[in-house]
Amino acid sequence: MSKNNEKRIKYCVYCGADVDKEIYCPNCGKLVIKLNGSKKPLIKYKPVSIKKAEISRKCPGCGSIVTSTILDQCPICNTVLEKISEVQKASIQRKPGLIFTNKKLEPEQKFILKKNQWNLKEGISVFITCMYVYIIIFFLVYFLLVNQGGNGTTEPTIQIFLISQIPEALFGIYPLYYIYSKKHSPEKLGFLKDSKKIVVGIIVGVIGAASLILLDFLYSGLITALGEIGLDLSNVIAESALQSQIIRDADFLWVYLLIVLMAVGTFSMEIVYRGVLHNTLKKKFKNPIYVIIIVALAYAILMVVPYPSPIYFFLNLLGFIILGIIFEITNGNIYSTLITNVLYNILIIVLIFF
Repeated sequence: MSKNNEKRIKYCVYCGADVDKEIYCPNCGKLVIKLNGSKKPLIKYKPVSIKKAEISRKCPGCGSIVTSTILDQCPICNTVLEKISEVQKASIQRKPGLIFTNKKLEPEQKFILKKNQWNLKEGISVFITCMYVYIIIFFLVYFLLVNQGGNGTTEPTIQIFLISQIPEALFGIYPLYYIYSKKHSPEKLGFLKDSKKIVVGIIVGVIGAASLILLDFLYSGLITALGEIGLDLSNVIAESALQSQIIRDADFLWVYLLIVLMAVGTFSMEIVYRGVLHNTLKKKFKNPIYVIIIVALAYAILMVVPYPSPIYFFLNLLGFIILGIIFEITNGNIYSTLITNVLYNILIIVLIFF
């Protein structure tokens, strides 16, 4: 055998891989050829290992370090994080999809904000913010009225009734701002786009308002009956009579403004309690009865602040339980409870005035 045949090609001229006695390159699969006048190619190519880079983002709100490539917001404070380009995402080391919070690992999918659904942490955070807004505005209005009264008390007037509606009217601004700023869907609050469902919600709302009016008459009759048999409910009866008399004696313009403010306040209440809290708790509790009772208790407890009476507490509790049932019957259609509550409050004022 000649010396030329004994000289074997050691490297593939295409990729530089060791070929030894192979006829075809084991790396690129091409036919090995011999280069005249050289034992190996001028450049030996070695496989390049691409290392995926890791990335971390610092939350501008709370300073937490977030390494997830899926989350667009901080899982701790919900602050929007710096955007990651698709090119960066392609080179980022993928993590197992878990986030360490409160001494336990949580799936990062749990913290992703959806455009049409609340997650538990997000919804509770929005609701608590609304509560802060209501309480702060309520006490600001209260101290304003007391200071103007001079002697620490204020005589009830139609103007006082108007001013007292301000906290409720401003109660639902934050959820609307939140949805708008995050570019989320109004369906997250229960505002469905289906025209048929809207019509159904309006019809159910009218029926619901009639049922609340009937409940109000029954409740008033019960209070009167309890007072006649000796229970001391004179303060409640006298206060209700005084409020009704003030509305009857007021000019139509003031009554009209009161109706508008009460409608706005009722709208705000439904946005917060039905659109945010009820829809959020549905993710936590599978049984809707628990959700209805919790939401009704939350409302009744809050209303103790402006109306510190057990009579009003139970009336608000029962009324909100009925609204919760209507909301569940219509599968989260907020139009039904909005119409029910707004129409009920308007009819009460109209019946008193006329």
